[in-house]
Amino acid sequence: MKIKNLFVLGMFLVAILALSGMASAVITVEEVKLDGDVLDPSSENEIRSIEKGDEFNVKVKITSDVDVDDVQIEAYLRGYDHDDRIEDITSVFDMKVNRTYIKTLTLKFPKRMDQAQYTLRVEAAGRAGIAGVETYDLDIETGRHDVAIKDVIISPANGVKAGRALLATVRLQNYGADNEDDVRVTFSIPELGVSASDYVDEIEGDSSSSSEDTKSTEELYLRIPACVDAGEYDAVVEVRYHDGDKTARKEMTIEVFADDTCEVEGMGAEPSVGKTIITIGPESQDVTKGAGGVIYPVTITNTGKSSKTYAIGVTGGDWGTFSVKPTNVVTVSGDETKTIYIYASATENAPAGSQVFGVEIKSGDKTVEEVTLKANVVDNGAGSLSLKRVLELGLIVLVVILVILALIIGFNKLKGNDEDKEEGESYY
Repeated sequence: MKIKNLFVLGMFLVAILALSGMASAVITVEEVKLDGDVLDPSSENEIRSIEKGDEFNVKVKITSDVDVDDVQIEAYLRGYDHDDRIEDITSVFDMKVNRTYIKTLTLKFPKRMDQAQYTLRVEAAGRAGIAGVETYDLDIETGRHDVAIKDVIISPANGVKAGRALLATVRLQNYGADNEDDVRVTFSIPELGVSASDYVDEIEGDSSSSSEDTKSTEELYLRIPACVDAGEYDAVVEVRYHDGDKTARKEMTIEVFADDTCEVEGMGAEPSVGKTIITIGPESQDVTKGAGGVIYPVTITNTGKSSKTYAIGVTGGDWGTFSVKPTNVVTVSGDETKTIYIYASATENAPAGSQVFGVEIKSGDKTVEEVTLKANVVDNGAGSLSLKRVLELGLIVLVVILVILALIIGFNKLKGNDEDKEEGESYY
């Protein structure tokens, strides 16, 4: 009986020793560094001050007095009322007794978190419940100058057609401690060479209790150039503040749709290259048959970005001959204008009067312009010289008449003077 009691007592003592061993098994957080600086635990009454809006590496050194499987280390702050939580956790790893393990986590302190005191908790725990926890007090502050682009509202939101207007409203948030005056906001699409700017007079600091730490610009107006290539373009919002020393920047993509009024190249070619503008000089001119000719200038303007090749053809009756100078095929680069000349002359047997001929301008297989021009054929020799002679004779007759009138006026004046003399002599 005594032996049995002694056996039970021995088992009881073994159980107590086992339980006490399990109770003493613990993971210890030896050291925590925040971006290389060692943090002091909260129990030592030191509060570390850091600026929000930054990202920090948290390096944790831990040990264990027993072997522990499936350990994870977690660092986190609580009391931040947004979905982007301030926390990070390592992958699972195993620990051996009396060995030191160092793991690095990353915490981002959002700009919109309140300026206040937070507790950083670092916890290491295994699957079986063996854990170690340490806390550190952090005083979250803000920098003096920190303006951020909170939102950009684009209208129309889904894209804009080439040649139309694009409106942008920029929402700004001042996360800095100081008020910011004369904040300049610029919205631009560099590839299209368009931009617009506006000033926000004042944005109060984040420490202010009012809601004036958030301001919006007036609508920024951009006109997309006509006939630009359809596609996506990079747009940039840039904010300059604190006398231009500080900047904030946001990039986005703007969808530009093709302008239906612009020409589009055939399949397999470049996208829309813009309009072709054709300007032709006088549509009707006098031409003397059998003697020289007249010139019709044709100006071709390519408003697109890529080059185009044009072929100029002339069709007319047997009343005249036609040629295109310097060549009937011309290449016009993007945003360039070139002029070619159509020479028309009438044959000696051409009938007098109004005659017509056609001009066709093509780019590839597409006809860009068709126009009908006129030539007023006049007779050679007598016909043409008679008009010139009539003008010359008319001028001569006019001169003769003026001379005769001058002589008559002169003679009459002399005659009047002679009569005055005779009357005066008889009087005396």
